[in-house]
Amino acid sequence: MNGTAASTRVASTQVASTRVWIITGHYGSGKSEFAINYALQLRARGEKVALCDIDVVNPYFRSRERRGFLEAQGIQVVGNSLAVDEGIDLPAVSAELYGPLADPAVHTVIDVGGDPVGARLLRSFRRLIPAAETELLCVVNAMRPATQGADDLITQIQGIETASGLSVSGLINTTHMLEDTTAEHLQAGNELCVEVGKRTGLPVRFVGALEHLVSELPEEIQGERVGIAMHLRSSWMFAEKELRYGAK
Repeated sequence: MNGTAASTRVASTQVASTRVWIITGHYGSGKSEFAINYALQLRARGEKVALCDIDVVNPYFRSRERRGFLEAQGIQVVGNSLAVDEGIDLPAVSAELYGPLADPAVHTVIDVGGDPVGARLLRSFRRLIPAAETELLCVVNAMRPATQGADDLITQIQGIETASGLSVSGLINTTHMLEDTTAEHLQAGNELCVEVGKRTGLPVRFVGALEHLVSELPEEIQGERVGIAMHLRSSWMFAEKELRYGAK
């Protein structure tokens, strides 16, 4: 798979040269959590960072909903042009996005919807994307029904490429079962990514794991390690567990 004939190749030959990271993936893959945590990791290294949330499909876990926290860390947050971070699903991306893309001093993480509808939004500004400095990365959760097999994942990647006019340049293994995630889950994700890599040539750029699991990952699991702290989980997600087992 080399993407569509009309695609614009954005793959960097060296990750060190990358300044713009476009993070896409299926709903529930862990895409937005990875985007937030990687932006924080870049900031911790002393980089000037912008996090741009242009996911207009997922109505729940949006990285821009953590604007206050992220801005307190010194990260610029770009959301929609309506200046509303919650409860808005309209494709109203702020023109502020163009600033970080054009500024060679800013490391920009872009959180974008992973289905064709979400990825199509990339077409509206792809001419502004600095191709030599950009990676378009697909987040993989091997525990999600829609992306448990190599064929399904490759079909999703092809859909993203067709819709966006860009080519996916690498994979991110964020295989998880929320707080029940184990190193074995990430191993399963690695095996899926490796299989897809054999068939497409796509490398595994990152593996995102809960912070306490990072040190437990076997060496054979590919990708730069990124510790994941859950920033987007609302208290209502724990309500049923607390009612059933008691709060802990």
